[in-house]
Amino acid sequence: MIIDDEQFSIDAILKYINLHSRLEVINIFLDPLDALNNVSLTEHIDIIFMDIDMPNLTGIELAKALRSRTAKLIFTTSHSQYAFDAYEVDGDAFLLKPYTFAKFSTTINRLFPVDERTTNAILKISDHFLVKNKEENLRIINLAFDDVIAFESSNNYVKIHTRDDRQITAYLTIKEVLDIVSSRKEFLQFHRAFIISTKHINYIEGNSIRLTNKLAFNIGERYKNTFNAFLSEQLLKTTRK
Repeated sequence: MIIDDEQFSIDAILKYINLHSRLEVINIFLDPLDALNNVSLTEHIDIIFMDIDMPNLTGIELAKALRSRTAKLIFTTSHSQYAFDAYEVDGDAFLLKPYTFAKFSTTINRLFPVDERTTNAILKISDHFLVKNKEENLRIINLAFDDVIAFESSNNYVKIHTRDDRQITAYLTIKEVLDIVSSRKEFLQFHRAFIISTKHINYIEGNSIRLTNKLAFNIGERYKNTFNAFLSEQLLKTTRK
């Protein structure tokens, strides 16, 4: 459940929830009073994501009434000074806005550790991700990470190049993409505008990388150490003198 009076904050957390295969939203409240009056005493809630600075009723005040109705309470706020108050009402976590997907995911995994018996199933599900495509009136597209050739920064958006020659335009930043692909070793950044799947490198010539969809770019100066480390690990070498 999400309780936050700002729609853009709700949209941000929904984006992260859609990327996390273990979570499902059961309700959203923009008004804390609506949440107070409508959260059932018998309803099972694993997590409430709750803003603190809200009109009429603060998250701290609301938490006193709803804490017993949820297994975990995660406060989301732009104000670090509320951390102690959150602790006082038994908050389980404190996400300071704007927080990254890596921080969000780490918090969820800490509060709800993955059973080893279900790890493989979860990994299988997380081989895909959902993203809104600007070019299709924000239609939500299901993509496999294996089908992604590259993420390319484009003004305020990121273009996702896929191996079936599609270009999906998503309202993301390269930094957010880095957080999303942080657990997948095949995705590396060798240029400020590109994160690529190294599985889809066609060839490397001098300072230039050409991908399987014919997209090409020069390796950025600040990324040469990362590129050299990748090359050292992947390049076949002879032991002959």
